[in-house]
Amino acid sequence: MDIAKLIFESIDKIFNKSQNEVVKIEESENVDVISDIKYSKSKTAKLLDCYYDRRVIADKNPVVFYIHGGGFVAGGKEYRKALSTWYAINGFFVVNADYGLSPECKFPKQIEHLISALNWIKNNAEKYNLDLDKIVFAGDSAGAYFAAMVACVCVNSDLQQKFKVKTDLRPCATILNCGIYDVMSILDKKIILGLNTKIFESYTGIKKEEIDKYKYKEVCSPISIIDKDFPPTFLIYAEKDVFCAGQAELLVKKFDELDIYFESYHSTSMFANHCFSLEWKSVPAQQANILQENFLSKIKNGDLPKHQSETTIYIREEEK
Repeated sequence: MDIAKLIFESIDKIFNKSQNEVVKIEESENVDVISDIKYSKSKTAKLLDCYYDRRVIADKNPVVFYIHGGGFVAGGKEYRKALSTWYAINGFFVVNADYGLSPECKFPKQIEHLISALNWIKNNAEKYNLDLDKIVFAGDSAGAYFAAMVACVCVNSDLQQKFKVKTDLRPCATILNCGIYDVMSILDKKIILGLNTKIFESYTGIKKEEIDKYKYKEVCSPISIIDKDFPPTFLIYAEKDVFCAGQAELLVKKFDELDIYFESYHSTSMFANHCFSLEWKSVPAQQANILQENFLSKIKNGDLPKHQSETTIYIREEEK
């Protein structure tokens, strides 16, 4: 088995109990789940799950479109059950989608899958009373990368043409948790077992030294394609992230340059590391998720600014 796949599959299994089974989400018994919906007729189409709180009765329900992590080579929607339930309790209809994994699936095929899942939301909006003006793109690790990428694709017709996809949906916000946002810079890092290089070659199908000839070099990193139309964002990151250290800081700089509104929480502790907020019970996780919950409330209430210049209140808190 590929070493990257082995490591990330092991991470999912090791942390599954603390992230999904041990934790008790308050009022989770009120959440219904519709599982394993095929979201397109394509032979390569994957599946999605929907979560919703049956007590919520609204003319239109805001949506969280969630994309799981797993180092591009592993993971699955089943590992984000508790998080999807939590979003539902917070008043959102949750679409938790799978996508093609590397090395079998090469970039940008994953973008095609995720745009198809997004279009499923539009096609089923009337059935589930979905508010297409309030769709949040959210993800962790590789899923945060894809949430940012798909957000860029949605607001840029040239990118849709380049990736051969089409959608007229736009995110109202993103929630990005410990993601990779600059593929080129991560290649220059020294990461355990050379996982960055191994994953890049698995994901793209090319060698690191061939990067200058790569067809998608200029458009395979969110940091390179984010523009002023990128939506307001809640950013979670760990300063000492073993996989993605420094990536969120690059994104913050980009947001500042483009006047994109964002709120963030970051951990400075080695013990609150990659995707720490998924652990629920730690102090940093609780603090991050309280702020995330406040961000979600602003979305529901229509109170979320689009630009930093619209407000003097944007949050950059760290653990106390």
